Amino acid sequence: MNNIKNIRLSQDNFIIELEKSSLKLNYKDEIDKYIIDISNMNIINATKTAIFCSTYCFIKNFKKKLCWLVKDEETKRAISILRLKNVEQQVKNQTQEKKVVLAS
Repeated sequence: MNNIKNIRLSQDNFIIELEKSSLKLNYKDEIDKYIIDISNMNIINATKTAIFCSTYCFIKNFKKKLCWLVKDEETKRAISILRLKNVEQQVKNQTQEKKVVLAS
């Protein structure tokens, strides 16, 4: 991943502006956090994205936490090892299963 120039939110996307390109991710805005979907990324790209963006947001003093929606437990563990203060991780399928159980 190139150096992050800026992170901004549009109505539909969490946009990470890099030196030569940009990355658009789906997100949901909640009261105390942004839930950002990186479940389509492999473990290396998901980990890099979460670490670089979380660090950038911490330095820029974002008020909300970043909750990364990942594809599996292995990716969740890879991100959680660093114990970043402004980060949470959730496995996408587990999140969807909880919603189904609560709705039943």
